Amino acid sequence: MTYRSRFTLTALTLVAASAFAPVAQASGFQLREQSASAQGNGFAGVSATGSDISVAFFNPALLTQFSGWQFSGGITQVAAKAEFSDGVATRFDGSVISGATSHKNIAPAGLVPNLTMMYSVSDDLKLGFGINAPFGLPTEYDSTWAGRYHALKTDLKVIDLAPTIAYRFNTQWSMGLSAVARRSEATLSNAVDFGLLAGLTPGSQDGKATVTGKTWSYGFRAGLTFQPTDALRFGLAYQGSQKPKVKGTVDFEYPSTLTGAALATVQARGFKDGAASAEVTLPATYSLGFNYDVSPAFSIQGEIARSTWSSFEELIVKFEDNTAPQATQTVTQEHWKNTTFLSLGFIWKTSDAWTLKAGLSHDDGAVTDAYRTPRIPDNNRTWVSMGVGYNFSKATRVDVAYSHLFIPDQQVNLHTASVSTDENFTRGNLSGKFKSEINILGVSLSHKF
Repeated sequence: MTYRSRFTLTALTLVAASAFAPVAQASGFQLREQSASAQGNGFAGVSATGSDISVAFFNPALLTQFSGWQFSGGITQVAAKAEFSDGVATRFDGSVISGATSHKNIAPAGLVPNLTMMYSVSDDLKLGFGINAPFGLPTEYDSTWAGRYHALKTDLKVIDLAPTIAYRFNTQWSMGLSAVARRSEATLSNAVDFGLLAGLTPGSQDGKATVTGKTWSYGFRAGLTFQPTDALRFGLAYQGSQKPKVKGTVDFEYPSTLTGAALATVQARGFKDGAASAEVTLPATYSLGFNYDVSPAFSIQGEIARSTWSSFEELIVKFEDNTAPQATQTVTQEHWKNTTFLSLGFIWKTSDAWTLKAGLSHDDGAVTDAYRTPRIPDNNRTWVSMGVGYNFSKATRVDVAYSHLFIPDQQVNLHTASVSTDENFTRGNLSGKFKSEINILGVSLSHKF
């Protein structure tokens, strides 16, 4: 395995991961914020009910709860704060890697848009179309921080296009199905210790490697709703898995002082521009929710969702431009874990115009302590959410929601062996902790024609 192989493997892991199936009920770097109206009560019961048609993202069968021509559009600001501290970075021989051992916020704020449209063919048959951004938000580090060989920039952009059909069989049962076309793009970069690789003084010849990748992938969402009484409704939804093939390129920037035999040495080891591809099985998500109307004005909701992240055990990367016998393909172990999302909330219609919402949620992190990296410092999170809806008329509604996410400190403990075949040999050891929190503000407008 060449040094280039090990770098590209880690980078393309995230390029491939940016093409996930639509599992909006999971952690990792996914974005649940696809509906301001559902965010208000912490996405509780989002598989079983909704204030506007944006909830079709979570369960397409819910379109049957609405009538006529409708659209719902919204935008959500996700303001994440993740700061690194107590860092220790060393090479395989124990020598210290220079650079800052703490870092200010690595997660700039981002905007998440969503748009849903619906046409009622009849009282029972509905057609819809949704545009969503289910993954994204970048992380970025200064080029001189101590962990620069592990991560500098990660930028993921994903857009879903989803035509939907939903049908109500009778007053109790409805079913919906969405076809999903997903466009994913990623840019990731690391610093590279060319001094170490060329046999010179480690840290004396830092360069940079940047990986870019893009792909289209295809999947589906399906859902059922069951209403045994006028007051109680259940919803069951499935987000299908995908196996996307991502094509990417790796580009290297060498320091101007790296010339002659030293430059030839690092290029011979595989550090030269080229192409690579990756294919990985990505998880499915199952969700079950309920809505119970305690009275005409007050209702409670609950939600549980399970994402099969354990299917992301390994990533196989093929190096299309590398003909070295042991560098045409390599495998890395990921060992992500299954995650569970739990939520309980309520909706209170204080008048014909005003609706108040609140919810409490828990969302597991998919990354285990042993495999956490600076690119995805994921961990469990607790949501506290509240929202308000206002009906300007029978046709027009506005929802505003706010959530604060409490996240325990995340530990990073990455280690390297003293053998060149170790995937962290050129990156070194890195330990430290992240202190994180997230504030989310969502706004949406829905209108019925």
